[in-house]
Parts: sequence; structure tokens; C-alpha cells
Amino acid sequence: MLNGIIKDLEEGYKYIGIKQSNINQKVELRHKAITEYKKRLRQVLQSQLNARNQVMAIDTFALPVIKYPVGIIKRTEEAIKGTYIAPRKLLTMHGELHPESYITRWYLNRKDGGRELKSVQHPVKEEEQSIKAYIASMATSDKLLAEFQSAALTMELFPDDEEIDGHMKPLHSAYHRQISNDSDLYQTFMWLNKGNLMTNTETLLMAAQKRVFLTKQVQTKIYHTRDDRRCRLCKDAPKTLQHIVNGCKQLAGSTYTKWHIHVAGVVYRSLCDAYGLNKPQHWWEAPGKVNENDCAKILSNLYIRTNKHVLADLPDIVVVDNENKRDTIIYIYPYPMTTI
Repeated sequence: MLNGIIKDLEEGYKYIGIKQSNINQKVELRHKAITEYKKRLRQVLQSQLNARNQVMAIDTFALPVIKYPVGIIKRTEEAIKGTYIAPRKLLTMHGELHPESYITRWYLNRKDGGRELKSVQHPVKEEEQSIKAYIASMATSDKLLAEFQSAALTMELFPDDEEIDGHMKPLHSAYHRQISNDSDLYQTFMWLNKGNLMTNTETLLMAAQKRVFLTKQVQTKIYHTRDDRRCRLCKDAPKTLQHIVNGCKQLAGSTYTKWHIHVAGVVYRSLCDAYGLNKPQHWWEAPGKVNENDCAKILSNLYIRTNKHVLADLPDIVVVDNENKRDTIIYIYPYPMTTI
């Protein structure tokens, strides 16, 4: 104050971390919040955290920067859209999000096959709802808040991905539709619940489940950029993701066999741990035909003699449980995927 006159606060001051002055600085503050959010998001994406911890770091370290000034800085629809798109670009640049995958799955719970990331709009919505609830509770005793409420000055929220049902998309929902009828979803997505994979590995697996890879079938039926959709190896069937994984005759005796042996080896070593049996030290070592102790006997890739001739007489693993008097026959086979 100078001679009874309050000098204009052109340079401004900070109040609870928000810069205040006579000059409208909302655009600058909004830009500063978004810049800091991107900076923290990059720091998390460049870290060596596994997939689950990386998502938790984004939710607890980066998103609060956007949440803090809610209710103080007015947000335009253009600003919301910019904040909404920015994390997608960064996630794609760092290999955390496949360019053709459906973003909604990022926001689903891990038990439902998602990655449990909170969208940029999630903390904003929570804060705005808290402010509205406070105004509604205090309007009875505060005239100013009562006038604010009666004027219906509500804050509109730009819709986010969490309000969109990703399972309604025909291509992206095919995998969920297929497994929802005859599979245990909890067991199916247990690898996501554990969250011990790196994020780029999760991204690759989820993109494969959604079948968004640019195969000849996709180029022919969806993008219409190719006329011949047949597999270049066998020339017998369309080159779909299903065909590549478990349908090509040319790969049956080489690549598929290696995959089969590796998957069976994982199951075999887990069974050895369960029954206290010796197991191969390395994943590439082939298990023995017979492995037994007083508790159990495990037969690996051994022909089973039957009274009647059967085609499936070479199971991958047979477990003879001596304590429970129970035999278990295990076949490893790929889960069939529908074509598009």
C-alpha cells in the first residue's frame, strides 16, 4: 500500500502453490500444469519399473499435478482434449501402447484384462464431484454458495475412455467374447494381476489378443490395401493371427514344436516343485522321460499303452500321485482364436 492506494500486483504472488495476480494467468497456469505432467510421465516411462508398478507411479506421481488446480483454473474443451491426447502419444512413443490397439483396455481393471491406468480425466472428475458435494452441503448455511447453486453453474466434464464400453467394438471385443463363455477370467488374466512383466511385453501380448497386428487378412478385409490374403508359406489359408500362431502347415514341424516344448517345460517344472522332484536347471533343458520319488511319478512325452487303440496316446505329461491315489493326464494345446 502506497499513500492509501494498493499497488497493482502485476508480478503476482503464490497462494497454496497457485500464482495470483490482477492479470489473468489461467492460460499460463494451465500450460504449466500440463508441462509438468508430461515431464513426470516421461520420467516414469523411462524408468525400469515393471508394468504394474509403472502404472501405479503414473497414478500417484504424475496425475496429481493435473488434479491439484481443479476448481481454480477454468478448463476449456480444447485444453481438456490436449491433456487427454498427450499421454497417448507419450505411451506410444515409449512402446507402452500399440498404435492400433484400443485405448479403453488401459483403463479396465487388471482382473478384467486391462492395465488399471487412471485417465487424465479421472482425478479431475473426482475433484469436481467433491467440490459440487461441498457446495451442496454448505448451500443451506451460506448465501453465496446458495446463489451459486441456484444459478446452476455446473462444470461440464469432457467424456473420457472410462465411460466408453470397449467391448462394443467388433474387432477389439472378439477375444473377450470368445473367452467369457467357457473360460475362468480370473485365471485367464492372472498374468496381468501379478504385473511382474515389463510394460512393452504386456503391450505386445495385449495387442496379440486384440489381433491388431497388420496381417494380410487385416490389410485385405479392413484396410483394402491388398488383394491376396493367403499365407506366403503354405498358400492354403488366409494369413490371420490365428493361422500364424497355430494353423500353418509349414510351421507345424519346427516353430510350433518348439513353442509346445517350452510351454510343457514350464508346467513340468512347476509340478516338480509341487511334488519335491528334481527338475532341469535351465528352461532349455529337456526333462527326463520318468521322474519319481515316494510321493509321485511324472512321465514326460511317453507313450501310454491302452486296451483299445486311441489317437491321443502320447500325452505331454502324466502325473501319478501316490499319496492321493490319483492320476492326471495333461495335454498342452493352443487355444483356438476366431478369425475376423
